[in-house]
Amino acid sequence: MQNNNGVIKSVQKAIHIFKVLMNSEGELSISEIEKLTGYNASTIHHILKTMLEEGIISQNKVNKKYELGPEIFGVLVRQKLYERFFSKAYPFLEKCAQITGETTNIFIRDEEEAVCIKGYESKQTLRAYLMIGRRIPLTCTAVGKIFLAYMNPNELKNFLQINGLKKYTPYTITDEKLFYEELKTTIKRGYSIEKEEFEEMITAIGAPILDNKGNVIAAISTIVPSVRADEKRILELGYIVKQTAAEISETLYNVFY
Repeated sequence: MQNNNGVIKSVQKAIHIFKVLMNSEGELSISEIEKLTGYNASTIHHILKTMLEEGIISQNKVNKKYELGPEIFGVLVRQKLYERFFSKAYPFLEKCAQITGETTNIFIRDEEEAVCIKGYESKQTLRAYLMIGRRIPLTCTAVGKIFLAYMNPNELKNFLQINGLKKYTPYTITDEKLFYEELKTTIKRGYSIEKEEFEEMITAIGAPILDNKGNVIAAISTIVPSVRADEKRILELGYIVKQTAAEISETLYNVFY
């Protein structure tokens, strides 16, 4: 049905429901969507069924709740459409690399991994090399800790139950209690630290890029050879990376919303 302004109501409702799911911290039931949108359950059911058929959303087979589906993120990754969203972040990323003198990257999350979509390499002889498209685990990397630290508790618990804490180096944190403390510390100081937990001789500092609701949409990291990463240097890098991520977050508000 189309109103006098040319707006197709069914499409408008579908977009509204999509936005509700996009901004939700977790899965939503039809009754929860009904409360958030004001639409009747029958309308919501038919719209969700159509979205489910197209892969736009997915349904938890156990609790019957809904969330965004793999098709959305898959298209972004395959077609590199994220370039359109994050292009305004790149000047800040480049500036960070210049100030720190170290390789600096931006990552997005893809399920249990983080994917590097852009970066600027250090000009120093001894440096961490830039690898666009590289996939890294979440539990033992600086950007990975950012994605996990900002998850809601139930999502984090489920993630760890499924994926566990795999050991990559002698320094990887595999004790769950210590890992939770690490994530709490990350939130408190506003940036994460990885000291040779994924690759030996490499230290990384990560910080969150947030939307206007405080959700993590990406993470940046500065990667430095461990021989240059004493405590003083880590504090300096932490401040710079945290500030850069905040500037990117503020800039991207108008891109996403």
